[in-house]
Amino acid sequence: MPTRVDLTKGQIPKLLLRLFTPIVFGMITQALYVMVDLYFVGRLGPDAVAAISISGNIFFMIMGLSFIIGTGGMVLIAQSFGRKDFEYASKVFQQSLILTIITGIIACLIGFFTANPYIRFFGGSGVSLQLGVEYFQIFSISFPFLLILFVTGSCYRGMGDAKTPMVIVIMTTFLNIILDPVLIFGPWIFPTMGVQGAAIASLISQACGLTVYFYLIFIKGSHLKFNSPWRINIDIIKKSLTIGLPSGLNFFLLTFNMLITYRVVSPFGTHALASLGIGFRVLQIFYMLVMSLTTAMAAIVGQNYGAGNYQRISGTLWTGWRFSLCIMIPATLLCLGLPGFFIDIFTNDRDVIRFGIIYLTITSLSNILVGTLMTFSSVFQGLGKTYPTFIAAVIDNLLFAVMVFTLPVFFNWGFNSFWWIKISATAVETLIVVIWLKRELLKTRSVLH
Repeated sequence: MPTRVDLTKGQIPKLLLRLFTPIVFGMITQALYVMVDLYFVGRLGPDAVAAISISGNIFFMIMGLSFIIGTGGMVLIAQSFGRKDFEYASKVFQQSLILTIITGIIACLIGFFTANPYIRFFGGSGVSLQLGVEYFQIFSISFPFLLILFVTGSCYRGMGDAKTPMVIVIMTTFLNIILDPVLIFGPWIFPTMGVQGAAIASLISQACGLTVYFYLIFIKGSHLKFNSPWRINIDIIKKSLTIGLPSGLNFFLLTFNMLITYRVVSPFGTHALASLGIGFRVLQIFYMLVMSLTTAMAAIVGQNYGAGNYQRISGTLWTGWRFSLCIMIPATLLCLGLPGFFIDIFTNDRDVIRFGIIYLTITSLSNILVGTLMTFSSVFQGLGKTYPTFIAAVIDNLLFAVMVFTLPVFFNWGFNSFWWIKISATAVETLIVVIWLKRELLKTRSVLH
């Protein structure tokens, strides 16, 4: 049964739901994948937990690199499929894989040979340093595997196939769940490998996922045929990076924003910091749903832009925005009505709950803004013009940093003020993106007509 969907035909709401469902399942499973190692390693003691927690920080760097390569590949492939130019789509896929392999090997070598200073810099010492280096060096070997999995999944979604990446993510996650206790604790004839076993389990799982992709792409020949020679095409790589680099940098800006937030909250103590981590994870559940929706939107917009169908581009924007409201309005009401319930799931500390309720009730008021920002930004992504959202994100971060480091001190504002400042900066970013996209759509309509 074919898994690819022609996104230039059919009812847009049905297409969004058809792509959204496997994407969101894949994202949830990916989040579970990250937690599996921590769950089993937790039984080895705090030093082991610290070791893989420090190593896990680099996962976000790998994710950022995958956004840079994968977004450009996804958009160019989607636009090519919209034009029915499958030969160019195969060339883009080839170049995405070549760039991913080169980037992954470089990241692997850097990670392997800098494991000790990296773990030491982030606080590893004694046993946790030793275990961290052991885990991180094996983890580094998986960097090319992780990047190829992420980027290939993005390219598949650009072709209108969200089901295959979901199935492969689920397969690798459950394989990791099976291998983790076997390689960590060494039952029966298996050796006890500790934290190294966790890293090897992940590596084997990823290798199996890549094997499936290899079979589908090169043996079964699903979706695309590769007739071009496997050598670097500078023109395609430049086009891909022009689209993907702003998206990847947006990911790093989000990390920068979180670092600023942790810095200004830290004087209020560990209870406030703990509440921030819990509250953000609660909101992430709703953000993940909208992010899955916007991934589907970008693929649909990309194919219809390639097909020259403006009505389906605008239709995707407004349908996706309405869907995001259906997620974010109930999410806001839940956070406003039951903030203590959500925080209490993760802790019974009264001070953490108190700070967490403040964070969740105020920050959740920006849910509709965040949903609007994400859906409108996805249209820019599908059009292959990601720099406006990057510029808006830079303005947001600069505005937030300036205001949060000055206004609370000058006016003697407290903990609550940080979240109102964050909402204000998000509102400015959203306004910039909405106005810019309105102008861009007018240009697009005149070009396509």
